[in-house]
Amino acid sequence: MKNRPAQRVSWWQLVLLTLVMPVVIALLLLPARVMATTTDVAMLQLLWVTWVAQYAGQRWAIICTFVSVLLLNLLFVEPYYTLFVHQGDYLITFVVMLLLGIFIARLSGRLRFELARAKKHLRQRQLLAGKARQARMQAELEHSRAMMLRSLSHDLRTPLATIMGASSMLAEQDVALSAEQIREQAGHIYRQASLLNAHFDKVMELSRVQQMQSSVVLATHSINDIISAAIARRAMLLAEQQFEIQLAATDCVADATLLEIALANMLENAVKYGKPPLQITFTRQAGNYRLQVINPVASERKAQRDSSSGLGTAICEAVMHLHQGHFAAAVAENGYFTASLSWPDHPLAHQQQALTDV
Repeated sequence: MKNRPAQRVSWWQLVLLTLVMPVVIALLLLPARVMATTTDVAMLQLLWVTWVAQYAGQRWAIICTFVSVLLLNLLFVEPYYTLFVHQGDYLITFVVMLLLGIFIARLSGRLRFELARAKKHLRQRQLLAGKARQARMQAELEHSRAMMLRSLSHDLRTPLATIMGASSMLAEQDVALSAEQIREQAGHIYRQASLLNAHFDKVMELSRVQQMQSSVVLATHSINDIISAAIARRAMLLAEQQFEIQLAATDCVADATLLEIALANMLENAVKYGKPPLQITFTRQAGNYRLQVINPVASERKAQRDSSSGLGTAICEAVMHLHQGHFAAAVAENGYFTASLSWPDHPLAHQQQALTDV
């Protein structure tokens, strides 16, 4: 998969972004060389790599990463102004920085590719839609894109900082670490790398939801089957959780795959920011379905922050948009966090199901 920058980005702009700007950033940081560690400089350089990946694409972000690593070695590692590394431990820092830069570039490249596919589907739908609907769908697409990029920047920051900090500690020659401390730092690196992988999976889920805009299949499904499938999607996370399931109805009209993805993200957020037990309720009243996940919050402040941002929220909102419904999440005064999916019943789906059964 190749990533091509947008046509409005000329070659001299790409050279400026990937070759000249890393040099400028390194020179600006040079006066702080005595106080700043190589990890501090590397983190700042990776922030620029992230921006280049979003703006120019995967290939140029990888080039920018290589340039940044060379500048880090040249200007911030003794002996200065040479590429000679007198301490082999610094190679660990360089390798980790290089791998993280490539990971960011590939993740952003995949994101740009999926966005391009979503825009292609959007253009096909625009041929059959009026101008007002075209403008609204374009605005929604741009909103999703902005949310994905904002979440990408926010969610990668802490894992990257932890990985760089742990790897730097392992690379420090002057710091004597016990075997237990080495295992602990290695565990930090593994856990944060797992978080990065989980974030990538979530980006793929949102991309899949967006791609299904033109292929939503509404049919009658067992709500028990959807709940079981959603739990299976997060099997490792939910393996030891306590569930209280209350179903006032047994069936619903929906796209089973989309509803399963949304519920899986609701359960994941409930586990991350709340305490057991997890209560799942499903009701049908006045021709509308409501699927809720309710549990006590572990930290009200933390739950409130997540309820307003993040890819999980974007996925649930996108799924409900395709069902002509809405997603809501809030912390009640009693200290319980409630996330709910609400969407209308679709009589046409019942008629299609009856014809299929015949």
